[in-house]
Amino acid sequence: MLRTKLPWIVLAFATLTASPRLFADDWQPITQEDLQMKADPAHPSDAIILYHEETADDLTHHHYVYMRVKVLTEKGKDQANVRIPFNATEFGIDDIKARTISPDGTITPFTGKAFNSTFLKAHGVKVLAKTFTLPNVQVGSIIEWKFTEFWDEFIIAPHWVIQEDLPQQYAKFTFIPYVKVGHYIENGENEILNRVYYSPINLPEHTTIKTTNDNRLELELRDIPAFQEEDFSPPSAVMKWRVNFYYGTDKMGKPQEFWKTRGQYWTKSVDRFATHSSAVTTAVNQTISPSDTAEQKARKIYAFVQKIKNLNYTHDEDPTLSKEKRTLDRVLSKQEGYSNEIAKLFLVMARTAGLSAYLMRVADRDEVFFRPGIPDPGQLTSEIVIVAIDGKETYLDPGTPLCPYGLLAWQHNSSQGMRQTADGGTALAPTPVANYKDAASKRVGRLTLNEDGSAKGTVGIAWAGIEALGHRLNGLKTDDAGRKKDLEDELKRLLPTGSVVKLDSAKGWDDANAELTANFSVEIPAYASSTGKRLLVPENLFETRGRQPFAHGDRKHPVYFAYPYIDIDETHITFPATFHLETITDTQPAQTAYSIYKVAHSTTGNTVNISRDFAMGGMAFQQKDYDELRKFYAAVATGDSESLVLTAAK
Repeated sequence: MLRTKLPWIVLAFATLTASPRLFADDWQPITQEDLQMKADPAHPSDAIILYHEETADDLTHHHYVYMRVKVLTEKGKDQANVRIPFNATEFGIDDIKARTISPDGTITPFTGKAFNSTFLKAHGVKVLAKTFTLPNVQVGSIIEWKFTEFWDEFIIAPHWVIQEDLPQQYAKFTFIPYVKVGHYIENGENEILNRVYYSPINLPEHTTIKTTNDNRLELELRDIPAFQEEDFSPPSAVMKWRVNFYYGTDKMGKPQEFWKTRGQYWTKSVDRFATHSSAVTTAVNQTISPSDTAEQKARKIYAFVQKIKNLNYTHDEDPTLSKEKRTLDRVLSKQEGYSNEIAKLFLVMARTAGLSAYLMRVADRDEVFFRPGIPDPGQLTSEIVIVAIDGKETYLDPGTPLCPYGLLAWQHNSSQGMRQTADGGTALAPTPVANYKDAASKRVGRLTLNEDGSAKGTVGIAWAGIEALGHRLNGLKTDDAGRKKDLEDELKRLLPTGSVVKLDSAKGWDDANAELTANFSVEIPAYASSTGKRLLVPENLFETRGRQPFAHGDRKHPVYFAYPYIDIDETHITFPATFHLETITDTQPAQTAYSIYKVAHSTTGNTVNISRDFAMGGMAFQQKDYDELRKFYAAVATGDSESLVLTAAK
């Protein structure tokens, strides 16, 4: 999404030419057909969107939204709870109007108040949601609402998200761009943005976006299917039908030329912000020693910038953000900054120390997959640094707190972006491929089984690499009590239903280079099930609630894991002396070119020891690969469902 700040003279002109509000108080007419609509067993859905309209107006800096929904089932009544997310830092929401139409046509206006609730806080931006509940909603009701989103001082090329979680009878999208006769945008890089480009993604074949005589871009669609979520799929933003718009120049018709030119502007902007200064020199001299090797210098500087307070991961707001020019000297003096500022600080300090260092701007693949054929720089949001030492390049992520030296946050590996090169230019390039060894978990459970099938014991878990980083970043969002609850809840989800879990200790929260460890006491009221004189005991403590994630024979979306990983489990079960162990069934291993699963057993007196190794080295699988992946997980599910058989002594 391109955001370009407009000069004051342009803002004044836009204000003079601003159009009136689009919707005012008008509602679409209600038809008897809509009032009488019933659930269709042939096409089951809890609700259906009858009418969906959005207009993004860059002339007036407004975005208008209108939704009408028919409630078809009891579950569909949940649609009465409306949530409107918005970026509270740069946007506002007003003119919220809503009403309920009963099946007999009676209209009940919404007269309550929409409340702000925290929706998300990430990337240094506080995101809120306006929430409200429509009154008197029943099966057969029609509910509708509309609102206006507004902003100031910049233009936005919108992203139309066509698909919703409900099917839609009709949807209309309109974009009123700033580019028209007498209007143009200068983006601060001596470029005149005089054209609007768009990229349709996943739309049906022959879908047409029309340009009207007054320069509006419009799309009308009917009978839009609901977007169906599937476990382990690419981000929904990537898979849904959508259209992305962006402003540009005539050069943007040729992506290769665009990225070359964009790289030149980007490097200049980096140089303007990341300027060498005496403060940077002082910080470098205080951090490294003249006798340090290049590797030692890089590690010491990395450790220094990692200690800087990262405003992307804190609840604190920066009250001087809009009042004070942001520079590296400011980041150093206040010892706080945003992720990309901290990355640039590392870049400049590394160069000041005599290292060859290059900035790289990458796509966060938890949100978007980089498409080099689309000349939209908004795809690239995060910055990492590449340091060349002894002819080898090391990719570093100084802007992600608690990220170990030499490791990238999972959103940044196996991605793509634009990097600086040794010759002073830029190039599109990939980041290192994710490796399953960089995301490891080890879980050890020691249980003592009672004759009634209940069990008590301890569980120890150690996370390393990406797994540890994920827990640490989540830990930054809460306090000690919150971290304790999160860890206990995580283990409860692995253990049998009804398990009692108590965290005894957790270490390594603040040490990026160490394992993060947690130790628990556990009680499981019904771990084993009784069948006469026998007890059936699940072999693997941590997979008793596991399921086959790919049980369905067909698949609509590709399979996508966030990152490759490895789990190493040990379960030690000590059973009562009044029972004896029958023969243990060997668990069949499973293996593909990208995954492995194996289980081994041993006994020590009346203790059974089970070790389980599981590694998934792949990340993305197309539908053609689904059958093999499904068979592998079916074998894992079969192995994990094995039980020990204990027989009571006569």
